[in-house]
Amino acid sequence: MKRILIVENGAGFGGALTSLASFLPGLDPARWEIHVLSSYPQNIIQAGGAVRRVGVMERKRLYGPQARLESALRPVFGRRAGNVSFLTDYLTTGRFFAEKTAAYARENRIDVIQGNNGVLINDAVILGAAKALLPCVIHARSGEYPGRVGAWLAGRATRLLAVSNYVADTIKALGVADRHIALAPEGLDAPLFAKNADARAFRARHGLPENCPVIGMVACLVGWKGHAVFLQACSKILPQFGAQALVVGGEPDGSGRYLAKLRAMAQDLGIGGRVVFTGHETDIPSAMAACQVVVHASTSPEPFGRVLLEAMAVGRPVVAARAGGAAEVVEHGRDGLLVTPGDPCDMARQVGLLLADAPLRARLGEAGRAKVARYSIEDHAARIEAVWNAL
Repeated sequence: MKRILIVENGAGFGGALTSLASFLPGLDPARWEIHVLSSYPQNIIQAGGAVRRVGVMERKRLYGPQARLESALRPVFGRRAGNVSFLTDYLTTGRFFAEKTAAYARENRIDVIQGNNGVLINDAVILGAAKALLPCVIHARSGEYPGRVGAWLAGRATRLLAVSNYVADTIKALGVADRHIALAPEGLDAPLFAKNADARAFRARHGLPENCPVIGMVACLVGWKGHAVFLQACSKILPQFGAQALVVGGEPDGSGRYLAKLRAMAQDLGIGGRVVFTGHETDIPSAMAACQVVVHASTSPEPFGRVLLEAMAVGRPVVAARAGGAAEVVEHGRDGLLVTPGDPCDMARQVGLLLADAPLRARLGEAGRAKVARYSIEDHAARIEAVWNAL
């Protein structure tokens, strides 16, 4: 049996945590003992089966675009403010987190340490593994940023799991050799996901008329997910088709600021009465099933696009931005439609085609349902386990 420590250092509830939670239950407890530490409180992952322990280990980060220290240093150091704040973090709170990670690993006889996200956000995890003299796996769920710090950290990881070829290419751009990278596309238990989807109940709960066409977007409320582009596209087509828009998702920080901005934008576009904002929603299958079309609108390359698999699992056609991992998942005209990232006019045209053509929606939806079978949770887990076994 191998003991694996997985450290989740994301911004909060989102795709990285959801994906991690989806594959852990299928692991064989006779082969694996999993320990999960998150830098924030969460209740998605619970102890049971192969998951022996779940806990919280706070990470106080001093660098990053939102960090006060980096903002304060920017007028003095300009573009180098990030490097200076990273070094400060490394010498203080980052070092403390690395030492705690190494101590936990030693106390619990851990064999492999894995960071559940990208290289930069798991800097202290990589350093902690080095202090514990243990192999470190980074499950890269986002494109890696070019730069000396990222390259330095990536070079100290033993293996890097990439959720798409796009992500793998960004890792290679840091100077990491192919032999240190393993492809592990996201997986979904599609039958289980779709099993209890109840579109009618979801519509009733959120005041959506039963026979009204609905265009949906499911994503965390962060700028690069493209909510503004989605609303602009909706303003061009909702009145034409007598449709409504559904925006599912909350802000990672729970502040409500971005949600208020989007509500105001919908009002300014004249579609405030046609857009339903649900906030954080746990019943994603029913939300997807309540839509005629599910839109992926990211303005930056999506690392993978798990939401696409989820929409396909309930047989809904998808319209996705043609960039990053999303362009690897969706084959234009066969199991979905692709649009130019950041182009609301192109998005409106493609969504309009689907709203006007029920047979096309049905054909793409069924093709998507067949496509998602290729992204099984079993294959996803097997690829990760193969990396663990090799270490």
